[in-house]
Amino acid sequence: MTGILTPSFHVYYSKQLNQLPRSIKIDIWRRLTSRKYLLPLEQASSIHPEVEDLLNKAVENYIKKKEHQKMKPITSDCETLLRQENEELCISKQVLKTKIEELLDLQEQYKPREIAMIRPLEESGEKFTQLSNSVAFFKSIIPDTREAIVSAEKSIDMLENECRHLEDIISAKDRKIIALVNQISSHTRYSDITIEPKIYSSTYERKLWSLAYSEEYELVNLKWTH
Repeated sequence: MTGILTPSFHVYYSKQLNQLPRSIKIDIWRRLTSRKYLLPLEQASSIHPEVEDLLNKAVENYIKKKEHQKMKPITSDCETLLRQENEELCISKQVLKTKIEELLDLQEQYKPREIAMIRPLEESGEKFTQLSNSVAFFKSIIPDTREAIVSAEKSIDMLENECRHLEDIISAKDRKIIALVNQISSHTRYSDITIEPKIYSSTYERKLWSLAYSEEYELVNLKWTH
């Protein structure tokens, strides 16, 4: 008996059941399980064409009933309530209109001050724009400046390498001159090797003096040019 009175519809019909009140659900369940040709509880609780047909009709009738209730004439109490609300809205509208007029008056009063405040802001905006343009310009030349610095550093490195190379050449020349002077000193009787001897002990000694003199001359020219 409890199973007959307690609805146990299949979850498949949740959409229809959610639209119906409990009293209508119980009535449909009673009609399914207690009519002349009883529908077994197993079939009433499962997906069955008769169950679906009854639920769909019940939902349709219930929706029509609610729409009909909404279309009933408004009672006198409702008319009185609506009239009161309408009067309150009219009063609120008048108050709002007065407030708007007051605000417009205040706007006219503060318009000169607004203009006086806008001018400095516009000037500040122009200065800000100029500053932004300057920043953008400096940002744009940063890559070129960096490339110029890198190129200058490479040039400095090359010059330093050339200076070191020249110093090495000068040092080698000095060593060579010293060696030649030592050789000449060992073959000549004169203490001043910059003065060509009048008499050479041999042809080899003449060649040594000429070579040493030409090396010293080149070294002097090199030092004066640098």
